[in-house]
Amino acid sequence: MYSLFVAKNNTAFRVMITSQFVNNLGSNFFNIVFLVYAATLPNKTLSVTLVAFTEILPTLFSIIVGNFADKTKHHLRSWSIARLSQSIIFLIITVILIFFDGQFWSFLILLLLVFVSSVVGSYSNLLMKPVSRFILSDSDLQEAMSLEQTVSVAVNLIGGFSGVALLGILHQNYAGFSLINAGMFVIAWSIMALNHRQFLEAEQHIEAETKPNTNTSIFSDLKSTFIYVYKDHLFFQILLLATAINFVGTSFNGVFNLTLLHNKSLLIGNFGTTVAIFGAISSIGLLTGSLITNDFFKKLTTKQLIGISGIGIVLIAAVPLFYPNGVLWMLIIFLFSYIEAKINPKLGAILMKRIDRNRLAGVSGLIDTFVMSATPLGQIIFLGTANIYSPNISWFFMGFVASLITIYTILTRQQDMELVEKTRESAIL
Repeated sequence: MYSLFVAKNNTAFRVMITSQFVNNLGSNFFNIVFLVYAATLPNKTLSVTLVAFTEILPTLFSIIVGNFADKTKHHLRSWSIARLSQSIIFLIITVILIFFDGQFWSFLILLLLVFVSSVVGSYSNLLMKPVSRFILSDSDLQEAMSLEQTVSVAVNLIGGFSGVALLGILHQNYAGFSLINAGMFVIAWSIMALNHRQFLEAEQHIEAETKPNTNTSIFSDLKSTFIYVYKDHLFFQILLLATAINFVGTSFNGVFNLTLLHNKSLLIGNFGTTVAIFGAISSIGLLTGSLITNDFFKKLTTKQLIGISGIGIVLIAAVPLFYPNGVLWMLIIFLFSYIEAKINPKLGAILMKRIDRNRLAGVSGLIDTFVMSATPLGQIIFLGTANIYSPNISWFFMGFVASLITIYTILTRQQDMELVEKTRESAIL
């Protein structure tokens, strides 16, 4: 639970994480409710598909947004403008929902506004990367990243239920819900604005130390960022492995749901109950893994954790293939989620320590785009296989790819970045 002590003892980080929680809760609220709204429209199948696409698309623009964040002067002032801009966007959404509710052309405008809000939100988050680097010591970075992940998982866990419940209280008043959402962005902004003095030193340091090059084109900047990451071959290798795991892992839910429809022996009660239970188990595993930082897995490197995650995917895939048992599946998914929760904080801490502050937002955006780019490809392959042939064939291929990832981590163990650097440090001492 050391990650909680980081927030308790570091006022600036505590303020930032609280603001982030309120902001993420508002975003998560509306994502769920917007999906419900899309399902009420005449072209509901197309509308729901467009909402799902709009949720993924902003992440693919992270590399461009990160580049703009790196070139931004006055990070905190720009962050403040970005957060207030999100609130204004949702006020516009509220007006559209009041006067043009239920029309497909207005829904397309809403999609565009939600997309713009998500991009602006990504920009504001990337602006805070250099600030986080300044207010956190090297020894606290991993625990801080774990707490940020805990907030994200907790928001996902409670946001959906809370959003739908609040919508029910409002009697399906989508405009009223959008207005509440605008208010949550204002609250998130207020938390930071009222505690601005906690970040004055960080702001002065960033403005003095970072020298953004505003004369270069975006394409040359993107190329430069990619070359910068690629030259660090051991770090780039970890990035590729994380992308490969994401390529397999993002198809879990879809193939899992199809498996339950085909294999009744895995059901616990009915279909809906089983999906809810397994979702809760996965979230609890992620939460537990994020909060408990001082365990056996703390000693392992990021590459070793990715290899173990590969084994976890193989075991998850093996259950419906060889021994269909819901309780066993639940246990393996919990353990996999617990281990999975260890990877992102480690990777985030490495990124913070390793990357030059002038490039921190740009590289963070590159990683987000790189890792998430595998999502649509993985879903097309694995979900397509499950729908055209059978979920079991899809599980077989997922297990096969995961086993290749694990084998690769074993064969290249001598190229483990963290072990190599630890050996160098020992040799110097």
